[in-house]
Amino acid sequence: MRTNIQKNSTLILIADDDRFTRMLLRQIMEEEGYRVEEVGDGEQCLAAYSQLQPDMVLLDAMMPVMDGFTCCTRLQAQAESNAPNGDSWTSSRFAATAPCYAKANGSPIPVLMITGLNDQASVDWAFEAGATDFVTKPIHPPVLRRRVRRLLEASWAEKALRESEKKYRSVVENVREVIFQTNTSGDWTFLNPAWTTLTGFTVEESLKTSFLNYVHPDDRLMSMELWQSLLTGGQESCRHEMRFLSKASQIFWVEIHAHSTLVTDGAVTGLSGILQDITKRRQAEALEREKFRLESEILERQRTEQMICNTLEKEKELGELKSRIITTISHEFRTPLTTILGSSELLKNYGEKWPEEKKMKHFERIEYAVEHITKLLNDVIIIGQAEAGELEFNPTQLDVKVTTCEIIEKLQHRFKNQKEGGRVTVPSIIFLIPEDGAQAKLDGKLIEQILTNLVSNAVKYSPQGGEVRLELVCQQGQAIFRLQDEGIGIPPGERERVFEAFYRASNAGTIQGTGLGLVIAKKCVDLLGGEIILESEVGVGTTLTVILPLNPMPTQEKNFE
Repeated sequence: MRTNIQKNSTLILIADDDRFTRMLLRQIMEEEGYRVEEVGDGEQCLAAYSQLQPDMVLLDAMMPVMDGFTCCTRLQAQAESNAPNGDSWTSSRFAATAPCYAKANGSPIPVLMITGLNDQASVDWAFEAGATDFVTKPIHPPVLRRRVRRLLEASWAEKALRESEKKYRSVVENVREVIFQTNTSGDWTFLNPAWTTLTGFTVEESLKTSFLNYVHPDDRLMSMELWQSLLTGGQESCRHEMRFLSKASQIFWVEIHAHSTLVTDGAVTGLSGILQDITKRRQAEALEREKFRLESEILERQRTEQMICNTLEKEKELGELKSRIITTISHEFRTPLTTILGSSELLKNYGEKWPEEKKMKHFERIEYAVEHITKLLNDVIIIGQAEAGELEFNPTQLDVKVTTCEIIEKLQHRFKNQKEGGRVTVPSIIFLIPEDGAQAKLDGKLIEQILTNLVSNAVKYSPQGGEVRLELVCQQGQAIFRLQDEGIGIPPGERERVFEAFYRASNAGTIQGTGLGLVIAKKCVDLLGGEIILESEVGVGTTLTVILPLNPMPTQEKNFE
């Protein structure tokens, strides 16, 4: 699956007979982090595509030797001929009854046609030739970047879908349980290969025959009653054990899970479900649970990785950043996810036997783990918004003193709950405020982000308790927040780096943290046109001074691409 973290491995092929245009396109694409190859005409483009297999083609419409329209048609034909074919079983019998697993056709290569023509006939011609999209000359770099990014993301998503379909086709083909469908007459309309393994009958000789032919005579009446109940709406699904007969007339027990199959107008078209050999059920269920757990864990890890990568795609030092992201995921996600999984399994298996007090402890563990993950995800989203220029500045008229008191009150309440829960050693928080407030046109949410992250950091990195002092002074058109703790401090050579995303000082040890608190605070301070000053001494503590103008102008640059 392609993700934004692989952006620097994406290959763009540029085909244009104008050298200056090629140079311009190369510069724009390389600034975006893509690899670039270029050719001067359509025939060279076809040859380069065969050799390089690029992820996308930027194709000039009018070129010598072979124009872009002809080249595009031949490119798409070549891409389709290179697409892998599905196996006959999937594309015939299974695709007919389960189209979501049907063979994926070869998707066309993304081709962005670049043309100086802007008439409807040329646009129609470009799309008929197989172009995915087009831009007109003169080239507008922001538009080109956005079009390329969008087309690549769509291409990667389609490739991921094909891989997913291939994986699930394989599961259906190789699963041990029998997957079946019947029509309203009770005839088999679909059976997977496990049917032959279970009964000895081939799928071909069983299709279009009644399922009752394979049920033991003594169980046929019960089977018919269940089948009729599902068809008539007496029940939506059933789970029952019954005897079947193999091709060798051997009796074996199966557990049948069946439900009615509906179409859009609500009419029942038959039954679908699975058959399991009960003698192997325990083993099969254990394997299925493990498979589902692993698939869920992989999908969750992929979602998390993609989210983080999307927010940090503009990071210059990608290699070092990736390492820090992986470390953060491993440390910050695995532990709470393990807690959630462990507690949920215990509650599922023993919850009915436990007293309420014991169950509540596990619910509290799950809740605390979810809060931890949610906080991390929210922090990552804020970093992503800041990096993408989407962090909003919404100033309102407010009293700095009143707003700050409300924020500190929330924090003190949260820390009090943590202390009572025995989860942390919380230092004393002393808040020094001026007698008079100061009116300002500021964004209260940004101020809350700043103070919450700074105070939380001060508390977190004061594991032995002590005091955390926050002083507010309003003077000369500025609000000055001075936060001082008695924590572990920051080594001298690392004080600048603590404002880098996901960076944590080397003396943080086993203290939980993501390396995002100071980064978020600084992003918000910058957006408010302020300044943040850090002073620290290892073993003594850290002092942070935030200076905000009472009537700032937002420094965020909007991107109108």
